[in-house]
Amino acid sequence: MAKKQTRRSISVSKNTYERLKTYCEANGISMSQFIERRIGDFLSYSPPLPEPVATAAEPVARKRTPAASRVKRTPDQIFTF
Repeated sequence: MAKKQTRRSISVSKNTYERLKTYCEANGISMSQFIERRIGDFLSYSPPLPEPVATAAEPVARKRTPAASRVKRTPDQIFTF
């Protein structure tokens, strides 16, 4: 076991976890890679992300919301560490 812990955990809802897992499996990336990349993008730091692996599974369709209903969120509304 490592002497110094370098990883931490966060909690997400069951629905978010399942959607993230499905997306990552369909795109051939790990959930931690996806999360680190997205948070890095938001905080203006992007660790390298490997190219997605092509799979036989169809990509998960995302629901589009009308432009009028999209709201720009601030970090304190998105991340609750």
